[in-house]
Formats: sequence, structure tokens, C-alpha cells
Amino acid sequence: MGKHRCSVCNWVYDEEAEGQDFDSLPDDFTCPVCGAPKSAFVAEEEGKGKEDIKTTVAEKIIEQLEIFGVKYVYGIPGDSNLPLIEAIRKSEKIRFILTRHEETAAFMASAHGKMTGELGVCMSIAGPGCTNLITGLMDAATDRSPVLAFAGQIPEVYLGSEAFQEIDQIELFKPFTEFAETIARENQALKLVTMATKYAFKKPGVSVLSTPTDILAEKLDEKVYPIEKRIFSNKTAPRDEDVRKAANLINGCQKITLFVGWGSRHSGKLIKELSAKLNAPVATTSRAKGVVHENDRFSLGVLGSIGSKHAAKAIKNCDLIVIMGSGFRQANLVPSGIKIVQIDIDPTKLGKTFDVDAGIVGDAELVLQKLLPLIERKRENTEFLEYIDRMKQEHREELEAESNDLSIPISSGYVIQAIKRHADKDAIICVDVGDHTYWFQEVRV
Repeated sequence: MGKHRCSVCNWVYDEEAEGQDFDSLPDDFTCPVCGAPKSAFVAEEEGKGKEDIKTTVAEKIIEQLEIFGVKYVYGIPGDSNLPLIEAIRKSEKIRFILTRHEETAAFMASAHGKMTGELGVCMSIAGPGCTNLITGLMDAATDRSPVLAFAGQIPEVYLGSEAFQEIDQIELFKPFTEFAETIARENQALKLVTMATKYAFKKPGVSVLSTPTDILAEKLDEKVYPIEKRIFSNKTAPRDEDVRKAANLINGCQKITLFVGWGSRHSGKLIKELSAKLNAPVATTSRAKGVVHENDRFSLGVLGSIGSKHAAKAIKNCDLIVIMGSGFRQANLVPSGIKIVQIDIDPTKLGKTFDVDAGIVGDAELVLQKLLPLIERKRENTEFLEYIDRMKQEHREELEAESNDLSIPISSGYVIQAIKRHADKDAIICVDVGDHTYWFQEVRV
């Protein structure tokens, strides 16, 4: 007499206790717990000692995420991801953040990746829960945030049978993800989690793992992979000849403006050093606002259609722009004849919509570390900086007037300045697209 285990829910049919051989059961026999068909049962003796294994695939996945430094998982629990939820409950290192909607979970994972540079992780249940992830994951994909999403899936034994809430998840996510695969066997789990993590950090971008419930409940005793031997930095070092060419061009110009994008958000200290050495003002994209404190003498604030007037005027009155970590959609603001140095980790961004005199492919921090020693210290261009100071003063006076505008209907500038006065200095304020985005750009940080 033997035992047969349901591969969907792990309920065990004990022939001795039931008084009937499993093989003699009718073909339409189903698991009394989850309703899985007879074909979903496997003989325990074929399990190679699985009855002695204490950990499940889901528990090993969470253990692997712990090793990779994950501290939070955002999502909604349900039948198709309960094994993962239970594994997180047992974890002492990972906290589950319950959201009200899967889209919110994906946006939170995306924001986590953007703010920290760490892996943002979210999860959903099958069917509509899975499709709800799309908008948040698209946000992560377009903004290059490292995100790993676990899409709950119906039991693998039901795939292809038009089962309830079955959709082709891989086809759904493939067009905008860096990696999308199904964990179809227990011995794939750790390798696919590792590969998904690698691809999430590669661009960075989004990885999706489809996780059938029955596979998550399978037993697995493999050792997790050590992070120091599996996950490595994706920072690209620049070519020395490209750095020298840029340095020569910078050293030959007098009125220089630095333009900083999101790709340089972790290089604020080095950007300030370069600005001080060149006596050069610094403008930013809206996303990079605050990389250089806007009370700094050389700060111009945001450049662009929703930026400051003095940033646009400074760009028009320089003879060289150094662009760091931005595709520079503001090229229409630059008159012809101004030289451009562009630094970006993505070579397709260099010279995408405008001519570049010196392009450097590399991580902004690594580039600046090599570039700074080659830059000659410049005298202060008094006329240029005084012109910028006048523009900034005029702008501050405009903001002051707006902040005291008590007219009806209520002034946007008054509202924004009131928020600034009462919000914590380290407050994180989320803004969507619209006119209000312009007003928030006017808040000095």
C-alpha cells in the first residue's frame, strides 16, 4: 500500500487509510481538497524522499530574495500566491506590504527601485490581478527602475485547458519586460529567480516570473545562491580616450553650463565639485530636481517647458553644455553653435536628436571620477554669473509675489508655497502629469 500526493495542494491519498488502491479509482476522481484531477497526483515513492524535505519552492524563493537583499514585497494575497505569502509570513527579513490594488503594488515597487536603486518586488494573483500590474510595471520599464514581479498563476496542471482565470502571462508581459518566464518545475525556481534579478538590474528594467500555485507548493531543498557569486554591478566604465576628448573640449571653453538628468541622481557630490572647479551653473531635469541643492549659488533649478526662465536663459548664453544622464529633450532651447558634451550609460541616448561634440558611454559617477582630475580650474566669469544671479533674483521675486497672492480664485503659487511651509523637509510628494507639475518645479529644494 502506498501514498499519492496531489501536486496542486499537497493533499496525500493514503491507500492503507482509504482502503483502496489509487490506480483502481475511477478516472474522474478529483482531489477532495482542491478538485485537481487524478492525473495531478504523483506517487510518493517516486518523489525521491520528498517526504523528508521540509521546505517548499515558495519558501526557497523567499530565502533567495532575502540573500539578494530584498526587504519589502508589495501586493495582494489570493489563492494563486498563498504559498509565497505564507513563506513571507515566516520570513524574519522580508515584510509584506498589503495594497488595495495590484496596480498600486507595481507602482510602489517601481518607486522603491527609483528611490533606492535596490530591487523592487511586487506580486499579484492570477487573471485580472495579473493584468492590473501592467501600468505600474510600464512605469518601471520606461523609467528604468529595477523591478521583479511575481504573477500568480493557476496550477500548472491546468494550463492550456481554458481554466478559470487562465491567461498567457508571458505573451502579456513580454513586449515591455527584460525577462519573462514561467517557473514550470521546482528545480527551475532558484535559477529563474536569479536570472530575473540579473535582468532587472541589467538595463535596469522589469522582470516577471509566472508562478503556478502547484509548483510553489512543491518540495525543494536546493541551496540558495550567494549574492557575491551571482549578482554583479552593471556600472559601465568609460573609455579613457573619450574622457580625454571631453576634458580637452571643456578646458577650451569659458562659459559652461552643466545639465543633470536622472541618470546622475547618485552623483550630486561629484557634480558640485565639477561645478565649483568650472564656476559653472547647474540645471536639472524635473526628475533630477534636488540633485544639487537649489539654494546653491550655481543652481539654476529645472530646465525645460516646466522649468525656470533663468535656466533657459543660461543655456542660451553659454558656449558649452555638459549633459549628464539625460536624453536632453530640451535641445530645442539650445541655439546653434553651442558645443555639447554628453554622458550616458545608454549609447543610444548619445546624439539621439542633436549633434554631440564629445560623447562618453558610461556610468555618470565613474565618468566624473575620471573626468575631474583632467579639468583645469577656471576663473570666475563674473559677467556670466552676475547675469544669472540677476535672472535668479527676478525669479525669486516672482515666487514671493505669487506666495502672497490672496486673490480669488485661489492662486496656484500661493497653494504651492503654503505646502512648502508646512511639509516636512524630507517629505516625498508624488505628482502626476499636468499644470500642477509646473508649480511643484517652482519649489526650491
